[in-house]
Formats: sequence, structure tokens, C-alpha cells
Amino acid sequence: MEPEFRRFYIRTFGCQMNEYDSRLVKKLLLDRGFQEAGRPEEADVVLVNTCTVRERADRKALEFIHTQKKQGKRVLAMGCMAQWMGEKLREHGADWVVGTGSLALIPDLLEGRQKEFRRVYCENLGHFPERQALEPGEPFAFLTIMRGCDHFCTFCIVPRVRGREVSRRHEEILQEARYLESLGVVELTLLGQNVNTYFDGDLDFAELLALLDRETRFLRIRFTSPHPRDITAKVLMTIRDGQRLTPWIHLPLQAGSTRILRRMNRGYTQEEFVAKARMIREVLGEDASITTDIMVGFPGETDEDFEKTLEVVRAVQFDGAYMFIYSPRPGTPAARFPDQVPERVKGLRLRTLIEVVNQGIAARRQRLLGRQVDLLIEKPARKSPGYSTGKTRENISCVVPGQYPRGTLVRGTVREIRGLTPVVEPHEVWMPHELRARLGLRMPAEQLPA
Repeated sequence: MEPEFRRFYIRTFGCQMNEYDSRLVKKLLLDRGFQEAGRPEEADVVLVNTCTVRERADRKALEFIHTQKKQGKRVLAMGCMAQWMGEKLREHGADWVVGTGSLALIPDLLEGRQKEFRRVYCENLGHFPERQALEPGEPFAFLTIMRGCDHFCTFCIVPRVRGREVSRRHEEILQEARYLESLGVVELTLLGQNVNTYFDGDLDFAELLALLDRETRFLRIRFTSPHPRDITAKVLMTIRDGQRLTPWIHLPLQAGSTRILRRMNRGYTQEEFVAKARMIREVLGEDASITTDIMVGFPGETDEDFEKTLEVVRAVQFDGAYMFIYSPRPGTPAARFPDQVPERVKGLRLRTLIEVVNQGIAARRQRLLGRQVDLLIEKPARKSPGYSTGKTRENISCVVPGQYPRGTLVRGTVREIRGLTPVVEPHEVWMPHELRARLGLRMPAEQLPA
């Protein structure tokens, strides 16, 4: 590789696991002597970590690749779309295509150590070092504990691009958690396609949670995303009894009709999903937060089926939801189903769903009025100048007056609800260095008080 070809820029599309993978690749490149550019214009090579879960993600990644090629950049495509499309991505301008199982080869690939490396890597070629690049003082971090999926939902491409389920050894997970502690992380989110199917020897997911709760000093430990079928009372009781484990469960519904759930191969019925949600709030308390994913317009969905989805929404009253229109993914069984729903009908159902979901969220938000909450600040509030946005232990986004650094802990009382957003009156504030000292974490030098 030529000396001037050493600056890289990474653009990430898609989920939190892609963000995690990008940090892993960044660490590999920095360790090899590459330099990270602040903007794609300043880079010699642009790495595009792609997503293919939905059509929109495909389109955005391809548009970005096209733009970079027009500007004369060398482009490396990696991630789920690279795994799925393979050599076809070269037709869209990618110089290299690297699948999800071969990210560790990227430094050698860019350095041109072997000519045959300029081909697609979609096979799993061995252990990938799970150590990510993270700036000292960053308060939030992800940690992947398992990869892949064995559920094979008929609408989902993930098992075909991420492979079957493989769990990391719990010793490696604990080691990486302690590494993140040393960088000053205060909130850790565990990641996996089906995070609650984690299993390492005799150690299951609940026992891993208990281990991390016992052996680390984070303020909060979260996880996403579990599969509803695999949420157990044991996991919930572990969260209830833990110090750092937070009462938030992301429980993807997808659809409320048992008939449609069977066509999706989700493995549960409408009644079973509602029972799981009820169990969550029975074990963790009524204030426990349940968020979800819901799609509309799955092939064969009738008005009656859609009404079943609304029944579940009204029964559970979610605290948040990602709602979207079904888009066929080539290669999945559902894409071949003959009874696709017209786009106009999908749009109407999505608008109705959003309205009903928001009614439930609004009712749940009223419970917070007058309550004391602890907010971990994430960023300036986008729609409220002069305010900061933070999240409660239950993962509820709130705003608080004042500009606080990322990672500040603000304790206060919810005084009003603006739209769906609680507004907090602050009482006590722990700046990032004060919070880390309180937790017994090592404080990165740039976070120490002057």
C-alpha cells in the first residue's frame, strides 16, 4: 500500500451491531498505523458498513457509495449488504467487498498484501478480535455478546447475512466490559440478534447478566434485542434483583394477529405475547418500560389482522415503538408470497398505528408526573433550545433545562409532559468526572476537573 493511501473514513448504516463492528474495524486499522479522517473528503479510502434489513437502508448505502465513487474515492463495502450481494456490489462502485464474517481481513486487504485479497470475503475465516475503538471519556458503549440468529422469520434476511447463533465466551465478555470501564464508560448495552438466547456452557443469559452486575461498576447495564419467545421469569427476576440492570425490555411484536405471526414464523401467539408483557410488569413493576417493533402490511394482512395488532397495542400500552411498512427482502420466503398488500393500504395502516401507539405512550407518560428520575445526559435537545436530552433507567427520553456535558447524571422531578416528552426540573447534578468517581471508575485525564 502506498504511503499516501493511509487515511480512512467509516460511514455506518443500520443497527447498533453495525456501529459496534465499525468500532472494531477502526481499532484494527488504528493498531496497524492507519489514520482516521474526520470527513470522507479527507480520506484516501471510504469504508461503508452496510445494512440490508429494509429497502431504505439498501438505498441509502448505495447512494453513499455512488457519491464517493463520483468524488474519486476508493470504497470498501462491508456488512450485511456486502454479505448478501457479494460481487454485485462492484457494479455499484465498491472496490472491495467484505462480508460479515471476515472483517478482520480489512487491514491486509487495504494494504494489498496479497493480490487475491481483492475478492469477496463472505465466509467465516476465524476468530474476530472483539476489542473496539472508543474514545476515553465516552460514557456510552455497546458490547456484542452473541452473533447470528436461528429463528428464520420469513420476512428477515438476518440469518442469511449474519449466520447462525454463536455466543462469545463469558470470560471474553467480562474482560471487554472491564476494558470499557477503564475508558470511563458508565452505561453498557449488550447486543445480539437474539440476545436472550445467549449460552456459554452451563451459563445462560440470566447468569451472564448476574455476572456482569456483580463484577462491574457501570451505572447501568441494558440489552437489546431479545426475542419475545425467549424472555423468561429467570431473566426478569435477575434484572429485578440486580443493582445495575435496568427495567427496560425491548419486545418486538411485529404483528398482533396470530395468523400473521404464524406466517412470519415468530413462534408465539397474540395471547402469548400479551402474557409476556404482563409478566414483565408483574416482575419488574408497573413502571417497567416496554418498547417494541411493529410492521404493517405483511403479505396477507387483512383489516381484521391489522385490528388484532391494534388490540395488542391497546392492551400492552408500549412506552415506545419503531413502526414501519413491510418491504420485501429478496431471498426471504415472504418476498415470494403472492398476496402482497397494496402500498396505499400500508400507508393508511401505518398512520392509524402511529396514532394508537402514541395514545398508549401518552397515557404511560402521565404516570411520570411528579416522579423523581435520574437522567443520564446524551446530547443537546434538538427541538428545545437551551435544554439537554437524557434517558431514565427505564430508557425514557426526557429533557431538562440547561446545557450539560454528555454523561452527566441529573436527578430531578418530572414537572410536565410536552407532547410525549417529560420535562424534568433538576435538583442534583453529577458532572461526568463526579459520576465516575462516585462509581469508583478510573477517570480519563481529559475528564478530570481543572
